[in-house]
Amino acid sequence: MAADIFCQIIAGTLDTEVVWRDETVVAFLDHRPVFKGHVLVCPARHVESLLDLPGELMQPLLTTAQRVARAMGPALGADGSFVAMNNVVSQSVPHL
Repeated sequence: MAADIFCQIIAGTLDTEVVWRDETVVAFLDHRPVFKGHVLVCPARHVESLLDLPGELMQPLLTTAQRVARAMGPALGADGSFVAMNNVVSQSVPHL
């Protein structure tokens, strides 16, 4: 596993607030949130960018992002959510 900060979180060597975890995807709160409820959703295995994402991980990744987005309204009293993916540009950690 690569040494980036997301891989450390996934491996459990760096503490964070995990909101979802299964064998393919991990979602956790950002330590410097842009918005209230800022959650990062990433593949559990190291994948640097969208172009590197294997096809079999697309559905689990987007399904988890959808679950997190669906939970934001009731959890935060929000009318909706903002879902985005940095792909090299503005990607501060080389992990999708």
